[in-house]
Amino acid sequence: MPDALGSAVTNTNPNSCVNLQTDRLCKPWAVTDNLIHFTAQWEAFRAHLYDNDGGGHGGNTTIGYGHLVHMGPINGSALEAPWLAGLTMSQALALLREDIKVAEHIINNRIRVPLYQYEYDALVDFVYNVRGHSKESLLNLVNTGHYDRVPAKLLEYTGAGGARPRSLLKRRHAEANLFKDGTYDASH
Repeated sequence: MPDALGSAVTNTNPNSCVNLQTDRLCKPWAVTDNLIHFTAQWEAFRAHLYDNDGGGHGGNTTIGYGHLVHMGPINGSALEAPWLAGLTMSQALALLREDIKVAEHIINNRIRVPLYQYEYDALVDFVYNVRGHSKESLLNLVNTGHYDRVPAKLLEYTGAGGARPRSLLKRRHAEANLFKDGTYDASH
């Protein structure tokens, strides 16, 4: 049996105590290799600079597994110089691990309830993917402890630049399934 998460006095007998227990993990959390590969499959490897138009606004200069080089299309900027020769898959995975740390930091700072590893991984993938977009209502829902409502809430985040791309809908379904039952399935 897991250690007690906490204890509380019942409201019927002030001399009684109830232990609260969970199999969920407490902080600090860290992503698994399963999550890195899950995210990499969604982002898709590109060895050379490309304009990612995920927001439908002309694209941002990107490389590897969705690593943002700079805002706006490829333009010969000095920020592009280190990437002109391209990169390998292992270099791209290392960049992804670094980039994902921003999402990990957000989840570790904002979530105040225990999570299963796969729930944490699903939230990190979601935050990594939505980046600057508002995610407050999802994170607030997680903090209520209504874990069963989170998969449906994830499915509300399927718009990109006014459109609803099928690939984004599939990714949200995969994140919802990962959060719900720990299935690291990024097939699409």
